[in-house]
Amino acid sequence: MRPITDRLSAVLDANVLYPFLVRDVLLSFADAGLYRPLWTDRINEEWSSNLIEKLPGKEAQIRATIQVMNGAFPEALVRQYEDLIENLQLPDIDDRHVLAAAIHCGASVIVTENLKDFPSVILEQYGLDALTADEFVLNALEIYPADAVKALKRMRLRYAAPPYDQEQLLQAMLRCGLGRTVAFLTPQVESL
Repeated sequence: MRPITDRLSAVLDANVLYPFLVRDVLLSFADAGLYRPLWTDRINEEWSSNLIEKLPGKEAQIRATIQVMNGAFPEALVRQYEDLIENLQLPDIDDRHVLAAAIHCGASVIVTENLKDFPSVILEQYGLDALTADEFVLNALEIYPADAVKALKRMRLRYAAPPYDQEQLLQAMLRCGLGRTVAFLTPQVESL
């Protein structure tokens, strides 16, 4: 992993960690040093319990994924943020823990699919933005095009069961809601 001290930090909400491919893209970018990922035990419990409910026979594998994530990014796990939760105001009170973690660790961005639950008028008070996974990935591609494409290629080449060719990867990303990212990558598909 490349040093990321000069890169932005982003709290990854449960809804962007839940889909395997979106999680893998985000973590591949983090592994390439494009940003610093952040999460909490509560965020990990939220996405993993929802996935276990959908795939009950995969509980051990899903729990192992969290251990691998925490081992690969030991600086990602945010702790001791809970005292901030009670005083925060959001449309959905169940999302206050995400905002509290972002404030506590000085994150720049919350990556979430629930933008309506993180109004910019509230986030601006804390110097935060909320972006969808598609927006966040696209921004990384625009800022670090060569490094981001290399990270996606390394990710694609790790897949063996089933393997993905470049077009299959783009189609899978499209199905996961990364449409703007796919549009950006399509002209350079051979680089993947």
